[in-house]
Amino acid sequence: MINMLSKKFSKPKGIIGMIAGYIMAAENQTLNQWTIDQLGITRGDSILEIGFGPGYCMQQMLKREKDVQLHGIDVSETMLKLAARRVNSKSVRLIQGSIETFPLPASSYDKVISVNNYTIWNDQTKGVKQIYRTLKPGGRAAITMQPREADASPEKTKSFGKQMIADLKAAGFEDIELQLKHIKPELSVCATAKKPVT
Repeated sequence: MINMLSKKFSKPKGIIGMIAGYIMAAENQTLNQWTIDQLGITRGDSILEIGFGPGYCMQQMLKREKDVQLHGIDVSETMLKLAARRVNSKSVRLIQGSIETFPLPASSYDKVISVNNYTIWNDQTKGVKQIYRTLKPGGRAAITMQPREADASPEKTKSFGKQMIADLKAAGFEDIELQLKHIKPELSVCATAKKPVT
């Protein structure tokens, strides 16, 4: 059962996928709150969430600031259904697709947020370049990861951080910062960066 669940976290579907979604919502609550803090959202922001899962992070962003436009992209149809129940709002648009390949509009978002799904993208470098392309000049991104594998460790978290920094630099981001925080069960890392204005 545990092995079956772990396979479902990358692209949850069906009943097992729904169970995985509820587990993700519970486990990622503190990570989501921390990432929102690092990103900072303000009135009128247009925000894209990558890998919105069951919609908990979107729900929290709307609680903090109602006057925002939220778009989300996730590969899982099951997660789209769960999130639609949680965040039934005219200001929210949910998309089923991959961050690497979906034709998102260029220079459209003020903020992009991603919590605990960066390592399951098919191509992280391409995904980060897509984030850069879809952000408005001066827009900010926050990507958070917390390893949950059997070999999770502070060293693995720091390794994720180095990879995120390399991908953000390669995409053209500036003002790249890395924050580390121990959030049960493991050390977590959040990388923030800004798309240059010119």
